Amino acid sequence: MAVEALKLIREKEEESRRILEEARVKAAEILKDAEKEIKRRKENAEKDKESLASEISDKYTKEGDKEAKAIEEAVRAEVENLKASADSNFDTAVMLVLERILGLG
Repeated sequence: MAVEALKLIREKEEESRRILEEARVKAAEILKDAEKEIKRRKENAEKDKESLASEISDKYTKEGDKEAKAIEEAVRAEVENLKASADSNFDTAVMLVLERILGLG
């Protein structure tokens, strides 16, 4: 009976070692899988970040271009108004200069 008890103890020890080794292997696999998942998520987050940055940049570039065009159009309109005003005053100015030079006035 003592021999059988010792044999049973040894079997249980061997089974415990085997279970412990299996647990270590499984834990290592879980850690490896977790590291892969972390890496994958980081890569996806980086891609998402770059995509979002590009979208934001494009949005504000378009808004800036639109604003620049509006400003350019306003400046062109003002220049045209100033040209028209200068043209209308030009004839009057020429006449005044001629009158003063020639003493016609």
